[in-house]
Amino acid sequence: MSRNWYKIGLCGLVAAGIAGAFAFGKPETIPVPPHNEKVTGGGPYPKDYFQRPVAEDLLLSGTFGELRPDHFHTGIDIKSSTGAVGQSVMAAADGFVDRIKVTPSGYGNVIYLKHPNGYTTLYGHLDRFAPEIQQYVREQQYKRQRFEIELQPADGQIKVKKGQEIGKMGNSGSSSGPHLHFEIRNTATGKVINPLLFNFPVPDKVAPELRDMKVYFLNAQRMVQGSKPLPVVRLKDGTYHLKGGDTIRIGGWQVGFGVKTYDRMNNSRNDNGVYSISLTTDTQLAYKWEMDELDFDENRYLNAHIDYPCRQRFGAWFHRCFVLPGDHLANYTHTETQGAVALYLEKPVKVTLKVMDAYNNTSTLTFWALRGEAIETFPAPPYQYDMAYDTDNRIEREDFSLFMPKGALYESLHFQYETTPDPSFGVYSATYRVHDDQTPAHKYFDISLKPINIPPTLRDKAVIAYCGDGRPDNCGATWKGEMLTTRVRNFGNYCIMIDTTPPAIIPVVFDKDMRRKSTMSFRIRDNFAVGGQANGLSFRGTVDGQWILFVYDRKRDRLTYTFDEHVGPGEHQLRLVVQDDRGNTGVFERPFIR
Repeated sequence: MSRNWYKIGLCGLVAAGIAGAFAFGKPETIPVPPHNEKVTGGGPYPKDYFQRPVAEDLLLSGTFGELRPDHFHTGIDIKSSTGAVGQSVMAAADGFVDRIKVTPSGYGNVIYLKHPNGYTTLYGHLDRFAPEIQQYVREQQYKRQRFEIELQPADGQIKVKKGQEIGKMGNSGSSSGPHLHFEIRNTATGKVINPLLFNFPVPDKVAPELRDMKVYFLNAQRMVQGSKPLPVVRLKDGTYHLKGGDTIRIGGWQVGFGVKTYDRMNNSRNDNGVYSISLTTDTQLAYKWEMDELDFDENRYLNAHIDYPCRQRFGAWFHRCFVLPGDHLANYTHTETQGAVALYLEKPVKVTLKVMDAYNNTSTLTFWALRGEAIETFPAPPYQYDMAYDTDNRIEREDFSLFMPKGALYESLHFQYETTPDPSFGVYSATYRVHDDQTPAHKYFDISLKPINIPPTLRDKAVIAYCGDGRPDNCGATWKGEMLTTRVRNFGNYCIMIDTTPPAIIPVVFDKDMRRKSTMSFRIRDNFAVGGQANGLSFRGTVDGQWILFVYDRKRDRLTYTFDEHVGPGEHQLRLVVQDDRGNTGVFERPFIR
């Protein structure tokens, strides 16, 4: 049988002596209480096949398609009923373990279950796995001498029953609090599907809130020339209107609209994402975005879907209700205008904005728009190059080069470039302004910088650094002749720096006498953050020369070893080695008694 579309990297084998189904305890099939009628999206999806993956009522802190930095949320986030880790997580249906992954970022401790109905479920940010799975993972970590690991048991090797415990809710990986990230994927296509379309009992009778709007002035190619606020008010009867009246004049020939909107659910104060947004002009559908399923290859198109500059400057999430020319997200309904609205002096256009959640709760705003007598103008700031969104773009200078492949931009760009001498210690080039951080890039692009006066002995320590707020980002680098080159996916300021500083290793729980301690832990930190395609910190811990399993919590920069059978009573020697992207190595070596 062929493996799944998403399987890459290591091909894990089941540990010797482990065969057949693991016993996870008695399965718990949870009765399904009365629920709301759901939209079916691109279904039909099975309505009574999956049970909820926790025993308690589902309270969501995140919904499918929710706006997140650089991506749409690909599942639902189920809140901890206690506010702490440890809540039981259960298999949503019969199946087998298809994949297990442990990583300090992303989903953290995660299990994928494959089901016979053609779907795969994912359970992310677990605190720990069920005991038998945990033992299997731990054996493989010791065998490979790696904390970060990806395992793929043979199909059907580790079977589970609906309602069996597979792990405990946690806060591992890139989680910001105890919760379960739960996904449902189409096994054949790899697309992730909105779990709320599968009849999960989430109490929700609350319509989405319309918080704010904007109007965008568009040229003939639907590229943004400028924007202005379009404030919204909510009346006591729950209806929405534009502030200042429902008929407005706008100084533009063609415009688009944007909305800041969130969903609320019963018994929860979280601002969650909405399911769909549509815009009609008179009686014609001009725009529709719907989050029934998502292709992972298209997930970064979020940066075209949102008002990216507004997010960068003010932290505000606006959905664009029009499609930029370089936005190829499949979640839009194709229309003749793709959300662009033509305005007329004497003929008002009736605009109806409708926002809906996955339970058909709907909020609507209707207004009439006319073109103003005076046309708004938005002078372009000074720029050096024109870049088209639908072609490759290249800049070649003596000390700087850039190559952006076709598809890296969502709309054509007046590209801003300048250099500034940088006398700072440790900087070996000018600082290059590569446009600005308020413009998104969809794909990685190549930049090359020419150094100034780098000693030959330090060439292998040179990096291209992103110079933003806080620590500089090491974006990696390779030499191509006399130019230092790397690949990045953000505009901003770049320069060449030297990294000769080893990572710091700071004891948190460690003494010479460890006989009453159950763990030892250390804080590790580097002088550079990591960006582009640079490698993060790597580490290796041994006791008396034998590898031990340190768990890495990247959020806290923390390495923790829990004493086990690998370290018995007596005197021992600990050696912990941490290395950064440039090969700088920090070493902590001490004796201790256990």
